[in-house]
Amino acid sequence: MIEYKLTGDDRYCPDCNTKYKVVTKERVKRLKFIPARFEVVEEVIFVYSCPKCGAMKRPEKAPSLLKESAATPSLVAGIMNAKYVNGMPLARQEREFARYDLNLSTKTMANWIIQCADRYLQPLYDLMKEELLRSNYLHGDETRMQVIDEPDQKGSTQNWMWVYLTDEYSGSPRMVLFQYERTRAGYHPAEFLGDQFEGSFTCDGYQAYHNLPERITVTGYMAHARRRFDEALTALKKDFTKEQLKETTAYQALARIGMLYKIEEMIRDKTPEERYEERQKQAKPLLEAFFAWLHTLEDSVDRSSLIGEAVLHTLNQKVYLRRYLEDGHLSIDNLAAERPLKNFATGRRNWLFAKSIRGAQASATVYSITETAMLNGLKPYNYLTYVMEQMKDLGPFPEKEAMLELLPWSASLPAECHSKLKK
Repeated sequence: MIEYKLTGDDRYCPDCNTKYKVVTKERVKRLKFIPARFEVVEEVIFVYSCPKCGAMKRPEKAPSLLKESAATPSLVAGIMNAKYVNGMPLARQEREFARYDLNLSTKTMANWIIQCADRYLQPLYDLMKEELLRSNYLHGDETRMQVIDEPDQKGSTQNWMWVYLTDEYSGSPRMVLFQYERTRAGYHPAEFLGDQFEGSFTCDGYQAYHNLPERITVTGYMAHARRRFDEALTALKKDFTKEQLKETTAYQALARIGMLYKIEEMIRDKTPEERYEERQKQAKPLLEAFFAWLHTLEDSVDRSSLIGEAVLHTLNQKVYLRRYLEDGHLSIDNLAAERPLKNFATGRRNWLFAKSIRGAQASATVYSITETAMLNGLKPYNYLTYVMEQMKDLGPFPEKEAMLELLPWSASLPAECHSKLKK
């Protein structure tokens, strides 16, 4: 803090020579940037010997994060946060560390991430999965990811990152889980969900999701249909005026879908029961009219055109697109799943690929932890640091109850883990 006070003769009024009194303090705050700095913490263990019998004794020291390693929770958390939250590849981090005269190789950092993800974060991931499968409302999606050292595959082969998360209206803790798989095969979602999950699963029209067991009700999402009409409209913009665009099927379809979203905005903060009632009263007639209108077009549109594909796809998915009307816990779209995948895609554009299967699995684990932390209003770096500190001290076989208190929605987390900024 810098204080500006009158000194010397300036403290006295020039007219009457009376000493000024402080009547108020004007405060101005400025933000200062302090670059990252590193500290070496040296641990000195005193070893004792009995001078009479020679018996040796040494005090217990705090457990290390990784055996015979200089890694600390704060350092590994910083590396994870830079890569998985801010999309900074390890090679770029290596160069940045070198600017601070710290020699930390990409290989070393990758090994630290893999070991810490497996030892300290995977147990929390497993508990999160248990909780996720207890929910009755989930979302799912998938995106490409390349792993260089996948055995028996060409270097150009695409692998996949699948994502599963709870619905914001479900009443379950907010969480997102990433799962690395070698392929996009249809059995992966069923394998992940196992025999435990029973409820509604919101997803796009990919056939893998529609092969889920009958106990799972597949629900479509409107954003996927809307995107197809938007692509059709975008393709027309170079040849049509604004007024002409308003007469197109794509524009009118988007206007109809937009009315459904306006209803969702109005009922967002209502209870599931109230959302159900309002959807039945307001949204259902609009959606049925929309489908009826599309049916009048299906024989006249060019099926190979963008608008033809949009019309036919939407009609093909109408059974699934209707289902959000039947339950106020369901969302109209799957944007909740697309947001974490966008964060993943942003990082992927920078780090491009994973070198190994273990690296891909570690990435899935860390992304799950950081994205869930942010969904619950936590600071990813602070949370990662805290979790690894606590898990390190809990030892190799931590009690389940102790780990439950470390989950991102736990009320036991310290204040420094929570973000003060509103979302």
